[in-house]
Amino acid sequence: MLITSLPFLLFFAATLGIYYILPKRYQWVGLFVFSIAFFHFSAADYTILYAVAAVLVTTLCAGRMAKAKTEGNSRSAKRWLVLGLVVNLGILATLKYSNFVIRNVNFAATLAGKPTDIPQLDLLAPLGISFYTMSVVGYLLDVYWGICPAQTNLVKTALFVGYWPQLTSGPIARYNEVREQLYAGHKFDSGQIAFGMQRMLWGIFKKLVISARLAVVVDTIYGDTATYGGYYIWLAAVLFMFQLYTDFSGCMDIILGASECYGIRLPENFRTPFFSRSVQEYWQRWHITLGAWLKDYILYPVLRSRAWKDMTKWIKAHWGKKAAKQIPSILGMLCVWLLMGLWHGGSWNYVLGMGVWFWFLIAAAQVLDPVFKKVIALLKVNTECFSWHLFQSLRVFTLAMIGNMFFRLNGFRKTLRVIKAGLFPNNPEIFFDGSLFKLGLDGPNFILMVVSLFVLLIVSLLQEKDSVRKQIARQNLPFRWIIWYGLIFGILIFGMYGPGYNAADFIYQGF
Repeated sequence: MLITSLPFLLFFAATLGIYYILPKRYQWVGLFVFSIAFFHFSAADYTILYAVAAVLVTTLCAGRMAKAKTEGNSRSAKRWLVLGLVVNLGILATLKYSNFVIRNVNFAATLAGKPTDIPQLDLLAPLGISFYTMSVVGYLLDVYWGICPAQTNLVKTALFVGYWPQLTSGPIARYNEVREQLYAGHKFDSGQIAFGMQRMLWGIFKKLVISARLAVVVDTIYGDTATYGGYYIWLAAVLFMFQLYTDFSGCMDIILGASECYGIRLPENFRTPFFSRSVQEYWQRWHITLGAWLKDYILYPVLRSRAWKDMTKWIKAHWGKKAAKQIPSILGMLCVWLLMGLWHGGSWNYVLGMGVWFWFLIAAAQVLDPVFKKVIALLKVNTECFSWHLFQSLRVFTLAMIGNMFFRLNGFRKTLRVIKAGLFPNNPEIFFDGSLFKLGLDGPNFILMVVSLFVLLIVSLLQEKDSVRKQIARQNLPFRWIIWYGLIFGILIFGMYGPGYNAADFIYQGF
């Protein structure tokens, strides 16, 4: 059930009405039933068995961990933690990465002169498995570390794991962030519901008006790179950045807006990432919950581990304090970014393009930071002016764009071939001879796409100051009506949907 479809809107409207009819003490039960129904309408029914296994094991392990820690039995608590992590991560690894391992085993055997042909597995993963597995793993670690209490109610654990708005594309919620909201009763608040629906409208606009048109152009170019070389390649790369952003953040707007209507505020996942001035800041603004999860549950534990402390002491003794400060940190980040790449999919183009590439950029920036500062001082560059900030943002956009080419194109070698096809552009005339209007969109639709991107820019600039919904709410009623009814009619008139058009699934829904 695509979340921009009419069935979804009817599902949401029906569940919202039922939710506020229910007594407050039973509203969380309603959310649980809605989540089961959403799973039924959106995925193969049998895949829910994997989620049920995750719920059963997580509830058991968290309860036993808490009991063991209360009794002072840390060894038993650690065993239950390991069991919970192994089962949940094992299910994820089996369903999502088995074929990646099989392909690499076959390839390695061929290189060794002993070719094998291990068949790949035809496994179907449940909806949102990467997102809910990360939430569950974080929850188990938080219980073990004493950060949050264990939830012993099986149904309440199931609601945390399978809360339906999060199943599509996240965000990755922490138990402490949502537990009081999920299980508490919420009174009907028309202002809160209006705010939630306004955000849903903006997300639908991003998806159906902006992202859908960008997808047409990007698919046309990347679908025939033999014909569309040179500047076409870089046009597709730039437009895919906006397509991915409007697709993913649009999905988040719909999901967070829907959840807000229930009175439940999920964590933000985007904060105008294209205004970032460094690659590290970019990942603090893009897919925020995944980056924060990897930092708290992977990077910090790795840096605090005995192996890393011993390595730091050895480096300090042999290479000095500066090296002991940088090298362990950089190697810890490598672990994080390898997992970041793997999380996006079992393929080397994800591992290298979405993982190693961004790790290299951040590590290089840290190592070369003193050199950059000396060059800036030598050239007397004014780093507090608009032009410098614009240069920094464009630099980050370009570097992220290269990484996202690996994300978009199917295969590491193919990505390199496409980049090579764009290295020697000899067709600047495409920007002036009308060729851009032959990439799947006619002239009016192409112009509409460009105008909608300017609208996105204006809204993003306003978001840097304060919530746009709050800014609009402070205006007089006629102006508010113009904005929101304009958005509604903009979707109805310019949205790409209906008979003869099959809206593309959200890109991150596959994870």
